[in-house]
Amino acid sequence: MIVYETEEAARDRLVAHGFAPDIAAEIAVYLAQATDLAERTDELQVGLAAEGVSVDFVELDALPGRMEHLHARREGAILWCQTDGIRYYRGSAVSALARLIGVARYGSPSDAQHLCQDKFASLSLAGAAGLPILPSLLLEADQEIASLGKLDDQSMLFVKPATLGAKIGIFPDSRCRGLAAARSLSCRLWERYRDRALVQPFIEGDDVRVTFMNTGKDFSAQLGIARLLKDPRGEVGGAFMTMKDNETLSGARDTSGGRGGFGATRQAAFVPKMIDLKREAGPHAAQLVGAITSAAARLARLLRLDDYFSIDFRVDSTGRPIFLEFEVCPAVTIYDFQHYLETTHGLGLSAALARSLRIAFRRHRQATES
Repeated sequence: MIVYETEEAARDRLVAHGFAPDIAAEIAVYLAQATDLAERTDELQVGLAAEGVSVDFVELDALPGRMEHLHARREGAILWCQTDGIRYYRGSAVSALARLIGVARYGSPSDAQHLCQDKFASLSLAGAAGLPILPSLLLEADQEIASLGKLDDQSMLFVKPATLGAKIGIFPDSRCRGLAAARSLSCRLWERYRDRALVQPFIEGDDVRVTFMNTGKDFSAQLGIARLLKDPRGEVGGAFMTMKDNETLSGARDTSGGRGGFGATRQAAFVPKMIDLKREAGPHAAQLVGAITSAAARLARLLRLDDYFSIDFRVDSTGRPIFLEFEVCPAVTIYDFQHYLETTHGLGLSAALARSLRIAFRRHRQATES
């Protein structure tokens, strides 16, 4: 059973909680994967049926009414939610519900699900696991809540929401100089989204996406490590990704310009280009891949990341990969995940999912799931 939260449901709920309709719609853009999923339901049903797996698609708000039915079928069922997060998005509750009724889950356990959208807590744990992290300040409006390390209050800083994903709340002026300016931007995030702000040094460098889906091979062999090429047509010329840039990219189903259901209604800022770092020649690329693989393995083991996930790094001018955040529920319908399946597994989505779902189902009887 694949459970998903729609943009419409999230938008209506946020409006009911006092968000302005335009801001509610802005936040709900994160759920573009649910919009694009509608274009893939037939493909997934046919493809998974060919692998001996039947699938139901259920909207998140309809799930409570299906719980008794699901419990009765628990010996042969697995539950997968397409939405992570705990504050703005409610899908992470599904892994806890699966545990409650004794149904196998696809994806990470509930503690990792709830943690992934808390960037400050994630950084704290990643640092404890030995991953390189940036000094970080957590603000609520202009008030300091907590800090990791010490910031240079006159340096170039970067300000982003502490719990929102998909680049929501990242604007061209999110890069600023000095703490006074950062506090002002934090106040804007608090007023706009009622979200705290994470303030970090701005790092000139490249964004690297690590992607994983378990189809039964060795962990390192299943890691996709890809650099997103900077594009001068981005809102800030490729220096970093903004909300406007990502809104259009979220609808891209491949790296050839194909547009999904979400993206069809938006003009693409640019066609995404991914460079597979594992296939790059030379000692520097090999060293970077080795460092990222080691960091990803430590984080996945610490947080018990299961089945599929992604991790974002920023690679600085010296070639050092710096951990930024992780996601337990990357959208399987868009360009970066499709690129990953093609280059790392040589499989389409249905075939990869069938293998991965069976592995997750077998895990259900292990002592760690008790």
